[in-house]
Amino acid sequence: IAGDSVRARDFVLAQGALQGVLKNLQHSSKVSMLRNGVWALSNFCRGKPAPDFSLVSQAIPTLVQMIQSSDTEVLTDSCWALSYLSGGDSPAIETLLRASPLPPLLSLLAHHATSV
Repeated sequence: IAGDSVRARDFVLAQGALQGVLKNLQHSSKVSMLRNGVWALSNFCRGKPAPDFSLVSQAIPTLVQMIQSSDTEVLTDSCWALSYLSGGDSPAIETLLRASPLPPLLSLLAHHATSV
């Protein structure tokens, strides 16, 4: 639903869905759950106008953790979500950089899958 429109995304975020997704990602090792959860996070982070950064910034530590996954789909959607979050203003970018995503992101430049 959050990926259908900005209005739907904002509604779903306002209902607290992000916290549920983050909780499931932190407590699951099933690849299917990780794939679906990170896909949902990427939908929460995308769109114009951008989502309220104070809401979606809570996902940054989990996304940084997910870009260290061995699963290509998890990596791809995590990278997209971080890309969406990096399109904001300077304070948003600074918040993102404080989470230290650059070392794992730079290592992904050599990834075998072009989707990553």
